[in-house]
Amino acid sequence: MRAFGITLITFLFLCSCGSGVSVRKSRVKYFDSQFSGTFNNNPLKASPRRYGSPTLLDLFQIYQVETDSVSAVFNRQGELELTYRDKDGIVKIEPFKGVFVKKGYYEVFLRNEKKEIPPFFPIIYSRCNINRIRLALSLQGDLIVDNEWNESGNILLLGAGDKGRRQSYFSRQ
Repeated sequence: MRAFGITLITFLFLCSCGSGVSVRKSRVKYFDSQFSGTFNNNPLKASPRRYGSPTLLDLFQIYQVETDSVSAVFNRQGELELTYRDKDGIVKIEPFKGVFVKKGYYEVFLRNEKKEIPPFFPIIYSRCNINRIRLALSLQGDLIVDNEWNESGNILLLGAGDKGRRQSYFSRQ
């Protein structure tokens, strides 16, 4: 019994360590507020495939824009600014508030709503509407966008919703 407990604790310890972006730390290069770059709007690859492969602007909930490239830069307030041209040739800049997390990536919450009744035991009612994006670079200079969402809820024992995580890679121009 003791051996089982030690094995279980060791397993949980080894599985709980991670970078927050499910790519090995040795293959990720983190950046700071001095970062800037231009990337293809269409993904180089996305995994898992069952969630599709949206464009970079679609991941940031900027829909129906036909552009080839997106520039990313941080402004003086530490916000990520995405710059792109729409189909009419007009340059648009969209700022996104986020934070640099201790683990090294930049994290943006597009939605972060969670309601529970009562707050610590959500059997009666709960609703979750979260859409989070984490950004890092690969060693080759590609942008890694880790998108996780949770749109679910429950009333008593009835629950419904959607939850998932996708990683997309965008090549640098």
